Amino acid sequence: MIMKHTGYIALMIGAFALSCNSPAPLDEKGAKAMEMRSRIQGMEDSLFNSSIFEQRNAQALLDVYKAYATALPLDSLAPEYLFRAAGVARSMKDPQQSIFLYDRIVRDYPGWKKLPDTYYLKAFVIDSDLGKKGEAQTAYTYVINNFPEHPFAEQARLAIANLNFTDEELIARFKAMEGDTSATAGQ
Repeated sequence: MIMKHTGYIALMIGAFALSCNSPAPLDEKGAKAMEMRSRIQGMEDSLFNSSIFEQRNAQALLDVYKAYATALPLDSLAPEYLFRAAGVARSMKDPQQSIFLYDRIVRDYPGWKKLPDTYYLKAFVIDSDLGKKGEAQTAYTYVINNFPEHPFAEQARLAIANLNFTDEELIARFKAMEGDTSATAGQ
């Protein structure tokens, strides 16, 4: 009951602030956007501040993110919410949906500022969650070739260098590197 009132009050304050800052009254789409943003914020707070992962709440948040992007595709938050939705889908152990959402961002928002992140995370999901090493290498290479100055380009290079190793081999390599570093530091 308190959450409903708090959300309503926040919505009213936001609408009032917008009406004071702009000469035009809040249109129907603007009101809908504010209402959905308020709902998303409440759902994020509830899900991310909980000590246990609630699958049902995560699915509800995922659905609201996608609904926002569908209802308001030209809104500046639409690609951000799809990006967050892809992360939630991955947390829910649904890599296919995560990849689908990353592809939707690439297709619908080709100029979005987080496009390099989107491509890298898609490659990471293909690699880590699906284990499709060849497809992952292609996706990582795309990041390197198209965003060479982005920090994720270096991460993609490292990921490619480690693609052909098993988990056990990677652990052994890291332990060996750690041993080399310790031995060098002791000299």
